[in-house]
Amino acid sequence: MRYSGNRIALLLALVLAAGAPTTAAPTLKGRAVWASPRDAGTTEASVVAFVEQLAKAHVNTLIMELKTSAGIFWPSERFAPAVVADYRDFDLPAVLIRACHERKIAFHVWFFDFAEGGSSHVAQQHPEWLALSPEGKPTTAEVLRGQPYRMAWMCPARRPGYTDQWLIPLIKEFAERYDVDAIHHDYVRYPGDLAPDTYCFCDYCLDAIPKYASYYATTHPDDPLLAPMDRPHLEAHWEKSPKVLPPNWKDYGREMKSRLLLEGSFFPGGNRDLDYFFYEYRAHHVAEFTRQVFEEVRRVKPRMEFSAAVFKNPVQSGRFIGQDWRRFSPWVQYLMPMDYRSHYAGDFETHLELLAESIQQQKVWARDFAHFWPGVAAYQLYDEEREPLVRLRRLLRDGGTDVAEMRAAFDKIAPRLQSHSPDLHGAIEAYLKEPKDAAELGAKLEAFFANVPEGYYPTERITKTLERVRAQDVEGVVVFSAGGITSARLWDAVGEFFGK
Repeated sequence: MRYSGNRIALLLALVLAAGAPTTAAPTLKGRAVWASPRDAGTTEASVVAFVEQLAKAHVNTLIMELKTSAGIFWPSERFAPAVVADYRDFDLPAVLIRACHERKIAFHVWFFDFAEGGSSHVAQQHPEWLALSPEGKPTTAEVLRGQPYRMAWMCPARRPGYTDQWLIPLIKEFAERYDVDAIHHDYVRYPGDLAPDTYCFCDYCLDAIPKYASYYATTHPDDPLLAPMDRPHLEAHWEKSPKVLPPNWKDYGREMKSRLLLEGSFFPGGNRDLDYFFYEYRAHHVAEFTRQVFEEVRRVKPRMEFSAAVFKNPVQSGRFIGQDWRRFSPWVQYLMPMDYRSHYAGDFETHLELLAESIQQQKVWARDFAHFWPGVAAYQLYDEEREPLVRLRRLLRDGGTDVAEMRAAFDKIAPRLQSHSPDLHGAIEAYLKEPKDAAELGAKLEAFFANVPEGYYPTERITKTLERVRAQDVEGVVVFSAGGITSARLWDAVGEFFGK
């Protein structure tokens, strides 16, 4: 058979093409980033530039805060008083979603579920919806690390209340209005960074917890309903449902009721076990919210999916914050455990080992979820480089007189600072020798944080962390956050990892 010159050239090209290396698709199906509105800005140009950065870094899922403790970030009509000022006229989600979808980036809208700011519109207008302590006080009455606690936690259980009168309608409005790919839950729990056993003992919960656990019978209110105690163990008589509440329960004050519900015994003289029912009640209502919002949104958007940022261990978080996320699986498709370094003890290498161990445990707990994408926090990987400078800044704000404490903090990062920012290193050294003008040095520190020199934060840490996650054979990963990646100058490292 004879071949023409053109045909020979074509065959040769095909052979060469078959043997040529090809660009492999990224190995992780999910390459996500959490972000805040300030990362995207308040103009169409800034939003497009932000999304271009995501696309350049091979990010294929954006999870954007649009309801936080500060308010909501879209021009809502029904919830207009809660809209943050800069977003009353600028439709951030409309621009973001369009820019993301044009670049094949999925968009999850991120809601702070039960956490509001103390001065937020809903917390001010509906104080009856707040979670309360046994003393009848909201979380804003607490003090954490010497500072007033500013988060106003809302009661997830109360009906009617925050959940069904505000939060679910808010989420439903967003779903109806925007072509979003998923609703993202965060703060889908009770408070945990302070007094985790303290909430909620509002009037509704004081009445509802005994009903939920059947501590009394409405048809026989005065009958103790005690069967013969004919078994060797007191607790073996549990299924007869004896009356748990004391006869004068209605005369108890809030603190006494709260104490009994948390510290009391199912049987007089038995184990102090009523705390189990308190924790079960909380976990039930958090999971019940995920069911209710799923069903409400699916009525208007039948294909809507849901994702959730959760704590790393559902057994422990179920007890401490009512977040047994194993219960979410029918109503949440994307599970995103927050496996941040701050959630583990030890140094960086210890964190990597514990991270891998946690993910393997989580894969078992998460087997009923369609998607499992662990999350890591970029900026927390650099505590050794950042925290001494944060300490120095705090000491300067306090007057800069504790030179010994400042020296101790400075010595931890002096060699690295001298290498990457010799001017700041020299300024701190000079101040420690002759402390004067703390404000001037503080301004230099602020300038450093605003524009950290390239390489000050070692990029190999984010790469090693992401590699350790991928090595656990997971479908995807989420990085917290876009702002942290930017401030630590990690976009190139993240993009290089996500692209392979």
